Amino acid sequence: MQTISFKWRISQIFGDNTYTEDIDEKDKISTLEFDKTGDYIAVGDNNGRVILFQSDNIKNQSSSESDISDREIDIEESENGSEKEKEIEDEFIKKKKKQRLKYKFYTEFQSHEASFDYIKSLEVSEKINKIQWIKRRSQSHLLLTTNDQSIKLWKIITKKIRSFDNINSKKEQKNLNSENNFHFPKMEVTQVEKKSTNTKIYGDAHVYNINSISLSCDDETFISSDDLRINLWNLERSDKAFNIVDIKPENIKQLSEVITCSQFHPSECSEFIYSTSKGIINYADLRQGSKCNESVRRFQDVKNLEKETFFDEIVSNITDIKFSPCGRYILSRDFTSLKVWDLNMENQPLSTFYFHDFSHNRFNELYESDYIFDRFKCNWSGDGKYAMTGSYEDYYYIFDWKKNKGMLVDCSKTTTVYSEFYDANSEPNNENGFFENSENNNKLSYNSEKINLRKKILDLSFNPNNSFLAVAATNILYLFTGDEYKNQQSEKQNQNEILM
Repeated sequence: MQTISFKWRISQIFGDNTYTEDIDEKDKISTLEFDKTGDYIAVGDNNGRVILFQSDNIKNQSSSESDISDREIDIEESENGSEKEKEIEDEFIKKKKKQRLKYKFYTEFQSHEASFDYIKSLEVSEKINKIQWIKRRSQSHLLLTTNDQSIKLWKIITKKIRSFDNINSKKEQKNLNSENNFHFPKMEVTQVEKKSTNTKIYGDAHVYNINSISLSCDDETFISSDDLRINLWNLERSDKAFNIVDIKPENIKQLSEVITCSQFHPSECSEFIYSTSKGIINYADLRQGSKCNESVRRFQDVKNLEKETFFDEIVSNITDIKFSPCGRYILSRDFTSLKVWDLNMENQPLSTFYFHDFSHNRFNELYESDYIFDRFKCNWSGDGKYAMTGSYEDYYYIFDWKKNKGMLVDCSKTTTVYSEFYDANSEPNNENGFFENSENNNKLSYNSEKINLRKKILDLSFNPNNSFLAVAATNILYLFTGDEYKNQQSEKQNQNEILM
């Protein structure tokens, strides 16, 4: 059969890509999100800052230069190949280079500040937990940002400062009767300012730390969730929220699970999902009642009902969930697996992809250092064909979930990255290698002694309209372009086999 590999190309890098152990915790990226058009990227960090990047596809905007030179990007990988293969590769690179997106810095603002809650005697971190873009209704941008305790609505306005040019000088005023010396003043744009304004603060509705927010498809309401409750907000009203889920028991000692994430359906504004620390996904509909505690459908893998050890219960904690773009499937992520669920099948997932093989030998260390509680995010491609999530050592996974194939991509490379899909259900054959290709299934294996747990990719976001991926690797933002690339040599072999 014809082999198809996924060709990833690093387009840009924002941040210092020289990794050091002394990275300031405040500079680490905590969340990122594309807007619905794919023309803007919002990045939040642990210091409460939000940085926006703009695509060069927007009209009347000057193009920006990449942080990586074209010479670095276009390095040929097939040095040992034939001249004809190199010519095909050059044509492919030139064609894709014209279509490649470029992003540039747009603006930056301080969204949240560190504070102290005197009633609870608790320090509130300024870390940005989640960002949500709101569909544009005017020339300004609207987005929601949240830390542990408050949600803010921000409005970013672009203001053009104009001034008169070609004003007649005093020397020219002596001969104003001459047509050559008289100039009509022209109004020209001399400066463009971007102003960020906090228009609303949605606060005092959560007792526990907010873990996620999600905007409905009508862009009028959104939900916010903490460990025990989910609230429904209207964008126009910041003084009142409606509680729609409350799992807090009468006796707090009987608490057995907490809410970890929530999301609205992409096309039904009354339906939403939320996950719990028990590995359960709850599907609720607001049309069935104002309280959605009981009127829910529960998705749980029957294989995980029997927890053998204490660590099995911890790693089954769902850290993120996402609806597919079509709304029929759900993607869930826990510490050791990524699962795809069908809304019509509650007892088991359609596909399950396992990783972090090294963790089974290091559970004690992971627990003592709190790395076992890392909140890895997951995401879909714009067409829903691929599912992706982050890992340690600045690697991330991409899965073709319908074909049950997967691959692992290295963010540290600054040249073209070729990665073959491997059988996602196969086991690695080489237990002593560190990210080495297995000969049979091309799966990458781990050496538990060499894994650097401080280097990790917690969040990534896929452009909804292009094959373009934004990856947050600690304090660095990587932007990738990717295409399915057919191996020309394999295609020739297949044609010869058919002729024979």
